[in-house]
Amino acid sequence: MSAGPLPGGGPVTAPLWLDLNRALIAKTIAELAFEEALAPEPTERDATQWLLRLDEGIAYRFRAERRIWGNLAIDPESLVRVAADRACPAGDAAGFLVDASRVLEIAPATLCTYIAEVLSTLVADARIAALGRDITGPALLALSDRILQAYLDGHPKAPASKGRIGWGLAEFEAYAPEFQPEIRLFWVAADRAACRFDREPGLAEADLVADALAEPERARLAAACRARGVDPERFLLLPVHPWQWQNRIVLHFAGEIAAGRLVPLGTFGRAYRPLQSLRTLARAESGGRLDVKLALTILNTSAWRGVPGKYMAIGPAFSAWLADMAARDPALAGTVILRERAGAFYPHPVYERIADAPYQYREMLGVIWRDGIEGRLEPGTAALMMGALLKADAQGRPLVGILVARSGLGAEAWLERLFDHVAVPLYHFLCRYGVGFIAHGQNVTLILRDGVPCGVALKDFQGDADLVDQDFPESQDLPPGVRETLLRRPAAHLLQHLQTGHFASLLRFVSDALLRDQGVPEIAFYGALARVLRRYQARHPDLADRFHLFDLFTPTVPRVCINRVRLALGYGDSNLRPVPRLGSDLINPLHRADSAAAARAASRTGSQAGLLAS
Repeated sequence: MSAGPLPGGGPVTAPLWLDLNRALIAKTIAELAFEEALAPEPTERDATQWLLRLDEGIAYRFRAERRIWGNLAIDPESLVRVAADRACPAGDAAGFLVDASRVLEIAPATLCTYIAEVLSTLVADARIAALGRDITGPALLALSDRILQAYLDGHPKAPASKGRIGWGLAEFEAYAPEFQPEIRLFWVAADRAACRFDREPGLAEADLVADALAEPERARLAAACRARGVDPERFLLLPVHPWQWQNRIVLHFAGEIAAGRLVPLGTFGRAYRPLQSLRTLARAESGGRLDVKLALTILNTSAWRGVPGKYMAIGPAFSAWLADMAARDPALAGTVILRERAGAFYPHPVYERIADAPYQYREMLGVIWRDGIEGRLEPGTAALMMGALLKADAQGRPLVGILVARSGLGAEAWLERLFDHVAVPLYHFLCRYGVGFIAHGQNVTLILRDGVPCGVALKDFQGDADLVDQDFPESQDLPPGVRETLLRRPAAHLLQHLQTGHFASLLRFVSDALLRDQGVPEIAFYGALARVLRRYQARHPDLADRFHLFDLFTPTVPRVCINRVRLALGYGDSNLRPVPRLGSDLINPLHRADSAAAARAASRTGSQAGLLAS
């Protein structure tokens, strides 16, 4: 029995479709309950049995355990839908959203589009399941970072993690990472007078072209330029995602093409692979120095994936400054900044003139050339996107558990290495320099040596990095324009970047994975994080005031809700990306772990004093 076509060929079997839907229902209930949009209740007879009551007498029963963040870890196989006193296994993720729509107060138009995102996610999940059906954890870990990304599952917080509104099956197969396509870039010549372009000192435009095109292709591109009368003094060569060219540029920029300010040249160069973000492409074969981040006007994980123009003038200078701090500051040893070497943006001549135009119309044609991780690795090290720690192999084991088991270290010792090389640099950038990163699982890459964390690589400094709204002396030498372009935010807001963007949105799922795989108690997980951060603070008494300003150990932390925002705002056009909302405060696992450690230390001190007195 099958439930439809599996992308790439073959049927989706009924058992697979059921498993995928149950997993997505469990994820949806868990995350919307975490964001206080749903309110499951434990049954009276058993704290592991839960009931979610919805309208019209519909309810969902399931087994779940509450975790340290207050979220529920739901067993997907236990999900049962109850309607009109009839109970049957739950296995329809889209149907669940219809059942819950009144409680969630979702407008019909929003509900339909969100269901479209969910169905798109399920189709992608089916392909990922087929791709990884027989692969082991060690085999996954042996893959390079750019290859492994085809097997990954998307953002753990977002039920519709692969919405991709605007794409159909053909586009999935041609451009989505799970299909492992090889994409060749479309090139245009853009009038420099219309472009915003910046590059790091000493980098020639020819270097950007040479990284993407071998010599025969460069000669062919040069011939195409001559045939179309492209003067290199007047025109800049820009790569464009082939989907974007066909579906956006050739239509919306038709006037620019007719006027000769934008000259299509054709498809040239080496093959690229899409990474998890879709719009970032890495060279398919090893040896490429630069990744390219290209505008892609599709809706994916709640936002249109264009390239904003406002950061183009500061990208290379800001990332170079971050790299300089990482190289000079001993507290940042092992931190790699994936520098933005150049960026170009071509604004639309009409949409740019419209006040408060929806942002997707103003971000259609741009490119960022950024360091690829492969070229920044030292011999004997490997890269792993941090979101990949959650990936389960064919036997259901998460990669983080396999790494811990293979390392020869105890779980807490391995975790302390992880936190030393990731959490500490993120916190140090915040406290020393006033730079806050939204460090989620896709823009933080773990560097490993023999399976043990030894460094971190950071990227995405255009929109995922902000500055504190105070003037720290340590950041007075920021390059011109950076302070004026980046958002200046209060200290509490930047602290949320770390607490929510990294701890609650990534580590929350890593701690759950280690609990399930190796029985590591979550209090021990966050105890390791607390010890590492306290040791860091002890090494830097000069930053005591900053540690008070950016206090990670408060009893509660804000609850930031991203899924509720999409369901409340809908899909109407806006000039800004959706802004998360706040729920009630969360009990801070770091505070709990730190307090427990302090209590144990006091108890030991008291016991020793008692022995001495006796």
